[in-house]
Amino acid sequence: MPELPEVETIVKTMGVSLLNEQIKAINLRYQPLLETGSEYPIDVLVGESFVDFKRRGKYVWFELTNGYNWIIHLRMEGKFHLYDSQQRPNTHTHLTFNTANHYVHYLDTRKFSRMVVTKHPEQFFESKRLGYEPWDEKLTSEYLKKKYSTIGRPIKLVLLDQAIFVGVGNIYADEILHDIRVHPLTPAKMISTIKLSQLILSARRILENAIQAGGTTIRSYTSGLNVHGRFQIQLAAYGQGGKPCPRCGTTMDRIVIGGRSSVFCPKCQKVKR
Repeated sequence: MPELPEVETIVKTMGVSLLNEQIKAINLRYQPLLETGSEYPIDVLVGESFVDFKRRGKYVWFELTNGYNWIIHLRMEGKFHLYDSQQRPNTHTHLTFNTANHYVHYLDTRKFSRMVVTKHPEQFFESKRLGYEPWDEKLTSEYLKKKYSTIGRPIKLVLLDQAIFVGVGNIYADEILHDIRVHPLTPAKMISTIKLSQLILSARRILENAIQAGGTTIRSYTSGLNVHGRFQIQLAAYGQGGKPCPRCGTTMDRIVIGGRSSVFCPKCQKVKR
């Protein structure tokens, strides 16, 4: 699944290509792609121009003229392809639009992604109960300690909860926990304030590095914009099961937590019960 760095890469790349360009035509080929609660149908965007490209959590957020906001959650496999000339849609192309200079296809092999068109983006995001961005000054160790104080679930699963703070998924959760030497099965409520401070700093640094590297290309996911993430060459934990820990050389273990693969070092990351 694309995580915060991948979404940030998509937003920046789309911005370079489409800023100030007007949508000439748009075709929604798979109707369930548009959420039933969308404030407007997709075709209201015809004639509007892109004025800003944003990200909120893992949502792609395009601002257009006349107050329209086009918000997309890519889910597992959603991706944009940009072309300089008209291309034939394939089986997985669920939406197409074109400007004067570009032809854009939106593809999703699993059909899980969703989008809305609204003039009230803040209300939309409030309805999704999103937590703080990783770089929000309100994201502090005290805030996390209060949120985690009654949570007995493994910290690995709690890090994936976008209602506490946004942007961390399976890949970066493994990386963060390895970096701060916390076992993924450790109950969230047992993590000290000092460790939570380290967690915040680690999340910011790792996500910033991944953004600078263009995100992480794992298995079937790439940005679809001729941008292939290079952060996978820096991964210390995710996907490294059976390999030596880059810190101590101990063989990394892989377990499944809540249906998610989790890799950790049994020496560096001791579990607390």
